[in-house]
Amino acid sequence: MPQLNFHDFAPQVVWLVIAFAVLYLMMSRLAIPAVSATLAKRQGKIQSDLDAAEKASEETRALVEAYEKRLADAREEARRLVRERAEADSAATAARLAALGERLGQRIDEAEKRIADQRSQVLQGIEQMAGDIAADVYAKLAGRPAGAGTLAPKISAAAKGSK
Repeated sequence: MPQLNFHDFAPQVVWLVIAFAVLYLMMSRLAIPAVSATLAKRQGKIQSDLDAAEKASEETRALVEAYEKRLADAREEARRLVRERAEADSAATAARLAALGERLGQRIDEAEKRIADQRSQVLQGIEQMAGDIAADVYAKLAGRPAGAGTLAPKISAAAKGSK
């Protein structure tokens, strides 16, 4: 075998060093900067997606808080109106006030149901958005899409834990 001939070791070592140096220079000048740039772009995209998701989450929380505040204000206003009305009216109008209170209670219940429905829709939207973002991030990091049921239980558990 020519590789094991001791007289040929020196030229083989010289060519090995030359080939290694050429390959090292090519990799350090061409391949590694291109890979680094791609990784930096990918990290920037992932970070911008995460920032957008956090911003959307904060906006949704603010909307939910605004709905809850409006609901509390509406309840307090309804209670105040009922109380003032009851104090101002005479015993003859007590029956009418009871009917009014009942109607207001129904409206409040309907408003609470609507707000609860809207809140659940918003939270479902957040969970769906988190699922989409998680799938995108997983696909970008892993280089392949996540399985259909892989991320959904984890996102649901995280969403239930934050409620």
